[in-house]
Amino acid sequence: MRTNRIKIVIAAACLALLALIGIQVRWMNYSRQLLDEQFEHRVDMALCNAVQTTAEEPQSTVVMTCANNKGSCCADIVPESMILSDSQLRKNLDRSLAFYNINLPYSVNVVKPSPFGTTEATAFSCALDPLVTDDTRRLTLNFPTKQNYILQRMNVMIGSSALILGAILLVFFAASYYLLKQKRLADQNLDFFNHMAHEFKTPLTNIKLAAGLLGRKKPELKDDQVLQVITKESNQLIQQIERFLQMASLEFNKNPLQRQSLDLENFIREIIEDLTPSIREKEAVVELEVRGSLPPMYGDALHLRNAFRNLIDNALKYCDTTPNIHILLETSKDNQIQVAIRDNGLGICEHELSSVFKEFNRGEEATAKRFSGFGLGLAYVKKIVDLHQGNIAVASEHKHGTCFSLSFPLK
Repeated sequence: MRTNRIKIVIAAACLALLALIGIQVRWMNYSRQLLDEQFEHRVDMALCNAVQTTAEEPQSTVVMTCANNKGSCCADIVPESMILSDSQLRKNLDRSLAFYNINLPYSVNVVKPSPFGTTEATAFSCALDPLVTDDTRRLTLNFPTKQNYILQRMNVMIGSSALILGAILLVFFAASYYLLKQKRLADQNLDFFNHMAHEFKTPLTNIKLAAGLLGRKKPELKDDQVLQVITKESNQLIQQIERFLQMASLEFNKNPLQRQSLDLENFIREIIEDLTPSIREKEAVVELEVRGSLPPMYGDALHLRNAFRNLIDNALKYCDTTPNIHILLETSKDNQIQVAIRDNGLGICEHELSSVFKEFNRGEEATAKRFSGFGLGLAYVKKIVDLHQGNIAVASEHKHGTCFSLSFPLK
């Protein structure tokens, strides 16, 4: 399950990176278009300003030709070559382009109107009128190095974008590598602990069976303190190993829920009966209260049994006085089966309530009093309740007991 989550996270991060690169490329393209438009606008203004300025200067060859032939159409007597060779026009063009900070080599041309009433397609152009009155031709400029100029203007932008994207990609690949590496190490550790747990469980079970067999063969040893310690500690170790294996199976979804119809009242009574030795040892009082009639519950008998056993076992374990445990079963108004398990134990500190269902979390009281356990019990209970689409809540006051409230949908 965690492997799938990691793959989903990496895939989502890849999509986010692709989207970021796409946005960056689109932004760069937009910036280039904007620079193109700005360049074209400045050239058009410089070109038209040069034509207007030249038309007002009598020393211009074109202006003098038109002035000397007032009876003729200026457009007919001014050839293209005269316009292109007009030094005054060239000076004004250089001056205007420099004013607009355009210092690029360029070529000048005169474009004639097409037979269809439109001029030929040109990059930058301006009408010759008023320099040559009533002239439909257009003066055009061409910049061979314009693309290099635009790219140079974008150098800082392109460089910074490439640097940032490169850094993000580097961090992403490094994080993915170490994440997958840690996942492999975690899987190896989990496999190791699973094998180790199975290897421990077999001899512990044999020790437990041997102790029980010895007690039956020699009744005088049944109350022997050493034999009781062997039986008690082996039982405790077997329970801890089973909890670890249960959590591992849930983590990797190896044992999906096997749902069946359950009579919850009898189901809880059977669990209490299974815990009778521990209840007698603690001289505990366990009360089961059923309010109203309970409909059948649809759930996994094995996992629910383990979950309820964990809660009752904790109520027996974490108590300095005689344990008093009250279990309430009822059906709520919104058609949910509710189970409340209340005890008079050590309770949980308020600042620990938010992390009580986390794996390997153990309260300060449990650690200080050296209660055995790995902090997996309540995490396992939470997972089972979640898998049954239920809810679990805890209310507790330090030194004044704890109440776990569980609710399950009927279907």
